[in-house]
This record gives sequence, C-alpha cells and structure tokens, in this order.
Amino acid sequence: MTFSPSTLHLNSIKTRLDPLGIPTYFYLPDSSVLEPFLVIGTNSSDTTKTAQTGLLIEDTTVSIDIFLPNNSRTNAEDIKSKAIRLLGRNKLTANVLMDNSIGREVYHISITLTEAIL
Repeated sequence: MTFSPSTLHLNSIKTRLDPLGIPTYFYLPDSSVLEPFLVIGTNSSDTTKTAQTGLLIEDTTVSIDIFLPNNSRTNAEDIKSKAIRLLGRNKLTANVLMDNSIGREVYHISITLTEAIL
C-alpha cells in the first residue's frame, strides 16, 4: 500500500516525538483519557510554491497539542523545550497555557509546525 506524502509526514512527526514517552493520538480522546497525552491534529497544505510542471511542493501546517497535569509549570516548560528540539529546525510556534477545554484544568502546550514536503 502506498501512502500519501501527507500521511507519511504525520507519521514522521509522531516518530520524532516518540522519545517524549507520551501517548500519541491523531484525534482528541474523550475525557476519560488522563494526561499526559499528545494530539497530532489538524493539518493544512499550501501549494503556492509548486511550479507549473515538476514536483508538487506542499507547505504543510500541523497542530500539535500536548496535555499535561496541572501540577508543574516547570515540567510543562521542559516538555515544550524537548518537543521543539525533537521536531527540529522548522518554522514553529509553541505556547504553554492553562486550559480546561477537555473538562479539567491542565497545562496545554500548543505547537504549530510548518514544513515543506515533496
């Protein structure tokens, strides 16, 4: 079976983040799943760099959300730093915030990653 470049890219992000040791999902699990967990979520593509002929070049933007217990801001900052380094030198933004969107207050690391794929 041949997978699309986007599918391969999403799987490569999961592989790069595996050393964090945090369970990874490609959808937001229900509220019975406790932290820590990581969600590789929505992605969008921009193909404006593609020439009229030749390879398709996609700038793919992926949302990555890491949910952690709210007991240590230091741990949240440490996980954010590790995730940034595991993702490599790409265009990304990362924020740590308190969030209760999953039904309880947690640290939420929100990462937006943009990479070019061929």
